[in-house]
Amino acid sequence: MRRLVGRPSPSWSWSLAVLLALVAWNAAAQPPADPPSPAVLSAIAATEFQSTFCEGTYALCIKAPCSAIPTLDRIGNYYVEHALCECDVVRGWSMGPGSCPDRAPMEQHGRTYLISTYSNLYNAEEKTLTCGEGTTWAWCYGAPCVVDEKDPSKATCTCPVETGPGSTLGGDCRTDACGGIWSAATPAGDAFANRHYYDWMQRNQPGVSVDPPAAACTAPPASGD
Repeated sequence: MRRLVGRPSPSWSWSLAVLLALVAWNAAAQPPADPPSPAVLSAIAATEFQSTFCEGTYALCIKAPCSAIPTLDRIGNYYVEHALCECDVVRGWSMGPGSCPDRAPMEQHGRTYLISTYSNLYNAEEKTLTCGEGTTWAWCYGAPCVVDEKDPSKATCTCPVETGPGSTLGGDCRTDACGGIWSAATPAGDAFANRHYYDWMQRNQPGVSVDPPAAACTAPPASGD
């Protein structure tokens, strides 16, 4: 899949260097057939989430359905690099990239804009569906969003598309839902976000009710069962 890659920030470059060092160390210390160690999985997950915690209004996309945005290049090749995801606008604590002022809703040209961040808000009512290799999913963490003019509880977010295993609270635990596009994260990243959000809130906001990490789907039914 064609990708557009921007210049990495210094903090991202530092995180990537640490990650590569951990991967190299793990490869030297373990036989090639062994799975990645917990330390390496944590490093992979941590590079996905710059986690500043803020209280305010944000877009929550972890169970959002998405639609592919097709692109056509000059020689007639179609490809998909982004998707439009239908997310919820909620208020409370969330973790996300950037400072709290930078993440506050902004009014421009008569529309309200904000970014997508993460919380465990839906963990009590939804379960985590994990889809395997070859899955197309949308990475909405930090994505730009515009609030629906007719329904301010909804926002449309433009999210880059990824291919590979992904975990989401969308899909109602249906295996056939993996054929669509959902806002998701890598399984390691999803596990990291669930645990990190819960632990941080327990330590720093003990008076705020917060759900623990979401349970995994078990024996997911096919559509219509």
